[in-house]
Amino acid sequence: MYIKQRIFAVVLILGCAAMIYYGWYRLEQEGVYSLKMAAFAPLGVVGGIFLLIFPTMGGKPNTTKEKVIVLAVFAVGVVAGLINWFLMDPGFFGW
Repeated sequence: MYIKQRIFAVVLILGCAAMIYYGWYRLEQEGVYSLKMAAFAPLGVVGGIFLLIFPTMGGKPNTTKEKVIVLAVFAVGVVAGLINWFLMDPGFFGW
């Protein structure tokens, strides 16, 4: 049941995880990284995991409860992206 949603979730997780790996690889080999990829690839992984666990939540949220859940998942993904970005370039944050 919900095979299409779960396949999409797995593809999303694998694709975004590959982007995270490639970003770290480029940082290690060339000393550069993509800011957008560093910040938003973890968001895709978190969203993919959420969609894999709750395939019925795919699409536009209808109720207030669903909107709050989706917003919370988005917030967790953004925090994961910021942590990844900070680990890639701590000097950017001036600490």
